[in-house]
Amino acid sequence: MRKLFILSLGLLVSFNVFGQAETPSSLRLEMEKRAVRYFLDATHPITGQVLDKAPNFVAIGDSDRVASIASTGFGMAVLANASQRGLVPAVVAQDKILRGLKFARDHVGRRKGWFLHFYDWETGERRYQSEYSTIDTALFLGGALYAAAIFPGTEIEDVAYELYRDADFWDSMTDGGSKPWKRSLSMAYNEGRGYTISQWDMYAEQMLLILLGLGHPTNPLPKEAWLAFERDVMSLPHRSESMMGLEEALFVHQYSQVFVDFRNFQDGFRSYYDNGIIATRLNRDVARRDRRFKTLREGFWGFSAGEAPNGYSVATLLRYNGTVCIGCALGSAMYMPNEILSDAQRWLNSSHRSSLWGKYGFIDSLNLDEKWFSPYVLGITVGPAYMALANLREDTSIWKGFMKLPEIQKAMNVARESSTVNSTPVAASKSPLLKALR
Repeated sequence: MRKLFILSLGLLVSFNVFGQAETPSSLRLEMEKRAVRYFLDATHPITGQVLDKAPNFVAIGDSDRVASIASTGFGMAVLANASQRGLVPAVVAQDKILRGLKFARDHVGRRKGWFLHFYDWETGERRYQSEYSTIDTALFLGGALYAAAIFPGTEIEDVAYELYRDADFWDSMTDGGSKPWKRSLSMAYNEGRGYTISQWDMYAEQMLLILLGLGHPTNPLPKEAWLAFERDVMSLPHRSESMMGLEEALFVHQYSQVFVDFRNFQDGFRSYYDNGIIATRLNRDVARRDRRFKTLREGFWGFSAGEAPNGYSVATLLRYNGTVCIGCALGSAMYMPNEILSDAQRWLNSSHRSSLWGKYGFIDSLNLDEKWFSPYVLGITVGPAYMALANLREDTSIWKGFMKLPEIQKAMNVARESSTVNSTPVAASKSPLLKALR
């Protein structure tokens, strides 16, 4: 297999095309250990629910109370994987995961099996007038089912599959039966307003959601659901490449892919894994070539969703400023291991180290132009970063366990057989990328 080489920690480190590091990287392992620490510290000891975000430099305080169902799912995946690797005792991982599953089942708000996005980590009470989110529930179920695969024959498996069976994918697809012809899934349900107008009909992070629906054990979605989102391909200015999801943030190419191994998957469209490589490389290249912002000039990148000086925000290749989410960049390690580990080492060696590196690893985001460094890390950033790093080696891979799930195998087969038409590239000639890529 093809080999990639990077200079990391003063040593020549070799990776094969799987992403397997033939010489262990101490930085990679340290980042993984600190991510595990997040999911140990930020998981409520009684309820097993995981904070949406936590401070990276001081202790978690009484005001840190908001949990995210997606963070809880990522936490289950991380702890289950870490227990296999000896990074956390199996009994500790099992206890936290089972507590999380049972509390979510019994105390976190659900509608038709879909969980609230945000809630109190101790009581389960709704926060921020939260919606019942399909994608965040899918990320929770992904983590739960992965944990079930790691701990088969346990109560974890029983409760994980109970919650999976409870998710009514048809209700979300048809808006409660009011639109029986619709094949795209709605993004969320809001109390008093019903299902959102917004649909999972664009190229985004919903592939895991749809696959879980296709493989549902009692009421699977029809195969047409896999075709119900656009796969518009845009040609990149000044390059021979094209990609799907050009307008989207980096996390779009990560959330489903840290669970699902798309490397050898063919459904008649282009490779989703190769598309993630192109998206990551472009994200990095645009940042490195744009000299307008000090943040980018100093080699930081990651146009994605994360903390910002004025609150949580989403940056994309078509809309960004001097704020980047370096924690989000790590979530693409499975696409570009050599460059990302090299950049992480360089960031760690920079003069900003004390502001970038905390007890849970790299901070979420920074903006050097505004002299701002996020004091927090987010569960939905730390989790994918750990999982992407774990996917660099076959013996630590998340993919290895998740792809063995019979429901996922069934769903992948349905998706393969459902698609027959390729998409046609559309020129991105009016894109602001033109200036950045010259």
